[in-house]
Amino acid sequence: MTDEIKLMESAYVKHMGDHYKQASEELLHAYQRNKEAARHHEAGAFKAALHHAKLSKHHSFNAHAHLKDVLDIAEKLEAVKPLAALSARPPSGSGVH
Repeated sequence: MTDEIKLMESAYVKHMGDHYKQASEELLHAYQRNKEAARHHEAGAFKAALHHAKLSKHHSFNAHAHLKDVLDIAEKLEAVKPLAALSARPPSGSGVH
């Protein structure tokens, strides 16, 4: 494998990791907004609850877009090289699965 291909592959994998991180942050924000919507709903502040529900939906949509981008990148990588070869690399990050 040429160095150029390895460099491109590494860039794709890093880009995928960035998308995973963004997706997890968006999902965290969606969760927090959803919890806030529930609190407002219980307090009878229905307009505020609706506002937070819309924000939660927005963050969920953004997370979906990031995960879709990861799948698109994975398909491009799969077309060039099977992803099974990539799984031999040690995982990075928190190690939480």
